[in-house]
Order: sequence, then C-alpha cells, then structure tokens
Amino acid sequence: MKTANKRNIVYFLLAYLLSAFGFEFIFFGMTIYVYEVSQSAFEVGIFTALTFLPRLFASFYGIVADQYSRKKVFAWVTAITGCLVTLMVFNSSIIWIDLIWLLISVLLTFVFNVRTALMTEIMSQDNYLRGNSMVLILLNSAKVCSPVLAGAATATFGITSLFYCTGMIYFLSALFCTRIRSTAVSTLKKEQKIMTDLKEALQYMRKNSDVKFLLTIGVLWRLFLGLQVSLFVIYIKSYLSGSDTDYGLFMTVIGIGSILGSLVGPWLVKRAPYSSVIFWGLSLHYASFILLGLLHNFYSALIIVFLGYIVFYATLVGLHSLRDKATQSDMRGRVYGSVTAIMTPPAIVSMLAGGYLASQFGVEKILIGAGLSALVSFYLLYLSNGFSFSRTNEFSN
Repeated sequence: MKTANKRNIVYFLLAYLLSAFGFEFIFFGMTIYVYEVSQSAFEVGIFTALTFLPRLFASFYGIVADQYSRKKVFAWVTAITGCLVTLMVFNSSIIWIDLIWLLISVLLTFVFNVRTALMTEIMSQDNYLRGNSMVLILLNSAKVCSPVLAGAATATFGITSLFYCTGMIYFLSALFCTRIRSTAVSTLKKEQKIMTDLKEALQYMRKNSDVKFLLTIGVLWRLFLGLQVSLFVIYIKSYLSGSDTDYGLFMTVIGIGSILGSLVGPWLVKRAPYSSVIFWGLSLHYASFILLGLLHNFYSALIIVFLGYIVFYATLVGLHSLRDKATQSDMRGRVYGSVTAIMTPPAIVSMLAGGYLASQFGVEKILIGAGLSALVSFYLLYLSNGFSFSRTNEFSN
C-alpha cells in the first residue's frame, strides 16, 4: 500500500472516529439538556423524533454526496455542525433548542451518508472487509466510551462544557478530513434533476439483487428489532429488577461484543461460505432475543447479549462489504441515502409499537415475539431468495 494512501486512511479514520464521538457526546448531552430545560418526558420524546425525522429524506442528501467531492462535503458539514452545537449553549428556549437540533440532525444524516461513501473511495475494493471492520470498531468504541466520558465531563464542568467540547471535536474532524487527498471525481451531472436522480437510484436498487436483498434484511431487522433501543432499559430495570449500574453494564457488554464481532468479521467471512455466514449469523442473533425473554437471570442475559452481538457484528462486516461491492461508485451516495430513508419508518414504528406492547403484555413477551418474528421473516426471505448472490465467492478469495 502506497504511503499517500496509508496517510489518507489514517486521516479518514481519525475524522470518522471524531465524528462518531461527536454524535454520541451531543446525543447524550442533548437528552440531559432538553429534560433540564423542559422538565418534560414528552419534550424528550419530541427530541428523539426530531433525531430520526431527517433520515426520511436521506436520499436527497445522497444526491449531494454523488454530485460533489465527498471529502469536501464531509469537512464542511462537520464544521457547520460544530458551529451549531456550540450555538446551543446560548439558547434556553425549548423551541429554539428543537429548531437548532433539527438542523443538526439534518447535518448528521449528511455525515452518516457521506462518510460511508467516502470510505469506499479511500479503500480499494479488496480492502472493503478491512475498512468496514475498522469503521464498525470505531463506531462501537465511541458508543462504549462516550457515555462515561460525557457523564464525567458533565458532572465536573457542567452541561455547557460538553457542548463546547463536542463543537471542538467536530472542528477537528473537519480538519482531518481536509487532509485527505482523494482523486475521485463525480460523474453525476449537477444540472440533472433531483427526481431523475432519485428515480435512477431506486431503479438501480430494484435491479440489483444483492442491494435489494440487503435492503430487505435491513427493513425486517429495523421493523422487528428496532424496539430494542427503548426496551432494553425496561428489560433490565423492570423484568430483571436491575439498577442503573446494571443497565450501564448491560449496554457496555453489548458494545464490547460489537467491537469483538467487528474484529472477527473479516477473518470469518474470508474462511466460510458467505451464505453460511449470513444464515447462521443472523439466525443466532435473532435467537438471542428469544433467549433473553425466556431467561430471568441478569448474568445469563449478559452472556447471551454478549455472544449475540459478537455474531451480529461479525456478520454485519460482511453484509456492509457486500453492499459496497454491489453498488457502483457514482451511485453510492444516492443508494446509501435511499436505504437509510426506507429503513427509517420501520424503525420508528418498531420503537413506538414496542413500548406500547411491552406495557400491555410485558417486555419479556415482546422480546420473544420480536425474535421469533425476525427469525421467521428471515427464513421466508431465505427460501424465496436462495442466497443467489452474484458476489458471494469474492469474500472467500
């Protein structure tokens, strides 16, 4: 690997890591800030909804990523995000807080889209497995470390210090991004109409069997298991009668399992038939939710969720690499954005329905039902598709 390319990879990974930490910091801080200002759980719910709302329009952000230099878009968006995060310190009106957060959420959706597409420019196709493994490790490391670091900063210096710190993190991310020397040139005409761009992306996804299959897996996962975000805290504190510390330990174990799975992923996918990795990986992950509902022991739950997320992220490395190989370069921004937009409504429905059903029937029954539904839908998809991937064997070379 050439020295210049190695330097590009280092700068990209630093920019990626900082943007991941930035999101985890600001999300943690905003949850506390909104509740402190409003003293209303309903306002916290609105804040969460505003976080997801811009993802419905991710396809449009993908068009921008395909029309312009992805490293420049990444740099500018992270820099503007840093400014808006810092501006949050000077607002105490919940209306202005929600408005600024909505703008930040739009920019963050840009970041999620463009940094994924940028990775495929910097990494050669032979290194997509390695690239996806590294970014998933960075992403999960941020999820594990951020709550502890953000909580310590808030307790020591106050909530406003967290906003200043997060703003600086985004500025540094933008700085590292400007150091990337990408030679990729957009082939998408800027005068092309937006709806034409979207239609082209949707047609591409419809005709590409690999992308279509991966999208279906993603939609089903979000629909049946998106509820875990809001149910895990209820599962630990209500069903298992655990404490805040127990919940923190539970989420930390998930993060560590995710990191280990991301490390193991490239090794596993290169040594096993890809269809087997998908079948057994997702089957075991879905089955882990059924076991969580059947068990009534905290330490057993820790073991199950730890193993379940190792398997899931090992599989996810391969799934993301297949996505990158299956999507041609000049379509990636639009395709990745469209995938995000399509997967957002099922995620919102899952979270809302999961909370309601858990209050009606019990969280353990909902986890069992969610795991069974995900498992059955996956097997039906498997039978209808037959795992006839055009690129399956590329990961075994």
